[in-house]
Amino acid sequence: MNDVIKFIFLFLLGVISATIYENKEVDVEDSSKILSRRKRFIVFPDGSSFQLVFCAQNQGYLKVGDVVWFGNTAALAWQLPSDPQSFYLFKDHNKFHEAQRRNGITKTIYFLDEHGKVLTKMPYRKKPIINPAFAKRSIDDSIYSKRNMTQIINQLHDAQLKNDFMESLDKDSVTFHREGRKSLYAKLEKFLHGMGWRGRECLLRMLCETGRGKTEQGTFLQEIMRATLTLPQGKKFDTEYYNEYDKAHFSDSDCETLYPQCEKLY
Repeated sequence: MNDVIKFIFLFLLGVISATIYENKEVDVEDSSKILSRRKRFIVFPDGSSFQLVFCAQNQGYLKVGDVVWFGNTAALAWQLPSDPQSFYLFKDHNKFHEAQRRNGITKTIYFLDEHGKVLTKMPYRKKPIINPAFAKRSIDDSIYSKRNMTQIINQLHDAQLKNDFMESLDKDSVTFHREGRKSLYAKLEKFLHGMGWRGRECLLRMLCETGRGKTEQGTFLQEIMRATLTLPQGKKFDTEYYNEYDKAHFSDSDCETLYPQCEKLY
């Protein structure tokens, strides 16, 4: 009886061992297969970009003393791929840029057909550029003395006073500028109102004072305000609410009399 039990036990043990060995052999065969699949690409919506932004924001306004502070922002942007076919565009072609050589050839220009096939190529020779900061000056330094330079700067300022950039704009450009300024002025009204002034009254007065015309060169901030509050003349706005911007900007009356409830902001 014991011999029979031992025989059965050894038989079952042999069957189990053979099954385990067979499974291991199948696993080895499966693991040795070479898997292949098509390349996959990550694509993004058209116009997407990766942006790296560094901000040092410190902005606000302090009414006491008219103190204004702003923030600085530096940003870089890289376009993200939106079409998988762009990865194959130059796959079978040589690199566009070669190493810089001593004979002046910095890269090679490749001419391609509409299918991306290289038709011909030719070397690109960098044109010599002389930096005026390091080149020998061939003019008389006495011409640009401190006194003469002051006169030249004043002449440039006088020329800018007589220059009207809005006259050269076409009809569509004028409409574009007017619509942009309309939305900006509406936001300025709310901003001035939030700072404690009469928002609309003060905005209309600033438009009125800006429309007086240039008499002298202002400070940096004044010139920015003058450019921002210069409203080009064009087609009337769709509502009377916004048409008051034109009436204020092109008015011939005294601005302080028209809008007495707002003190002069700048």
